[in-house]
Amino acid sequence: MCAEVWTPPAEAPPIPWERVEASLRLANRRGDPHRLTQQHPESDRRAAVAVVLWGDSAGARKLLLVRRGHTAPQHPGELAFPGGMVEPFDRDLPATARRELTEELGLSEGLWELGCFPDGVAKARTRFTPVLFRWEDPDPHPVPGPEIQEALMLPLQGLLEAPWTIQELELLGERFKVPRLELPTGPLWGATAGVLKAWLELLK
Repeated sequence: MCAEVWTPPAEAPPIPWERVEASLRLANRRGDPHRLTQQHPESDRRAAVAVVLWGDSAGARKLLLVRRGHTAPQHPGELAFPGGMVEPFDRDLPATARRELTEELGLSEGLWELGCFPDGVAKARTRFTPVLFRWEDPDPHPVPGPEIQEALMLPLQGLLEAPWTIQELELLGERFKVPRLELPTGPLWGATAGVLKAWLELLK
């Protein structure tokens, strides 16, 4: 039986910023606040991704994702958070996330850092840190860079109510389960879906 395809609504009620901040506090009270999965990275190199929440004074309304181009060096054609590998000149992990946002989507202004979520491990066995940002641009128009096929802004409340399923994967001899959401343009799955769903569970 095929999974239900979720068509995101154009709009959804805002989620108060206080709830977003509370979800990050909950994440940091876990047994291992710096680690989301039991998978071990194969490299010492680190990466950071930007979890951008667009909204206004009433709260967070939409989540920003990208679809990587088919010629992108990492995760071609997949839905993902904007982000990439740490460079020696990056001051810290949030700086990496900000730099990647500028390179991939032309975003550099009006971003308020909310905090970090526990690290995930991508299928390339790279450890990455999700950095949450509040973005209140009244006229949001991300401009995809050369490696990005398109930018998507999905209603946050809609994602909480969407028909998520579970997918079982095998990678390098290990079997594990990850959330999956079918969108009209393709699936949201893998490490991106794992981080997103874990955070959404704390946001409820």
